[in-house]
Formats: sequence, C-alpha cells, structure tokens
Amino acid sequence: MMDLLSVGLRARLSRLWRKATAWFGVRPWRLAGTVEEADEVPTRIPVHRAFLVGIHPHYKWLVFDCPCTAGHRIMLNLDPSRRPYWTLRLSRRQRITISPSIDYRHRDRSCHYFIRDGRLVWASRPRHGLRYLRRT
Repeated sequence: MMDLLSVGLRARLSRLWRKATAWFGVRPWRLAGTVEEADEVPTRIPVHRAFLVGIHPHYKWLVFDCPCTAGHRIMLNLDPSRRPYWTLRLSRRQRITISPSIDYRHRDRSCHYFIRDGRLVWASRPRHGLRYLRRT
C-alpha cells in the first residue's frame, strides 16, 4: 500500500516539477531535430525543445509545445512569402531566438511570450482570451 502511495506522490511531484521548470524557463530552449514533413514531428516533444519542419535552408515551420503547459502545440510559419511569419536564429550554443513574440489566442486560452537566446520571457501571464495566433 505504501509503495502505491509513494508512486502516486512521485508522479504528482514530477508533474509539478515539469510545470515549474517550464513556467520559469530553467532549461534553455534548443532545437530537438529537423523533419521534412509536419506529420513526422513526434507526438511528445521534450520540454524546451522545438522541431524544424522542411529542408535546409527553406524551413517551413517551427513546432513546439506551448510553455504554459496547457497542452497545446505551437506551429510558427517560417516562410516569409506567407504571413504572418517568424524568424528563427540559433546562437553558437544552439539556443533559440524567435522574432517577433508569440501571441497565442484560442478560445479559452491566451499565451504571450518571447524566446530570446533560449530564455522564455512572458509578456503577460497565460490567461483566458480571444482566438487567434498573431505576430506582435
């Protein structure tokens, strides 16, 4: 009985730790890999990791799970011929910088943040909001 209780407690603490590290941006954001098609992006993306979709040097998308930990996936267009679009830079240490900010709004959630040199900076707290993903 005690083992089952401790396993449940460990699982809850582990989830809490993942959410806390995601919220405070403890680990730097980096690329996890590159795939040719969006269908090939893994279902589970590691925390603070992103995947490039496309073929070098013409990447189409940057895909990652939103840092608010609500479970939604972000797909940012990297193609300047389609709007809105974002630019991606990698530092020497492979840390991600995305420009401009990411402002995700859909039904009951709203998340607005920056990723600069692998660090997450919230522009506003995740909250309930309007619907759309916009470039700011």
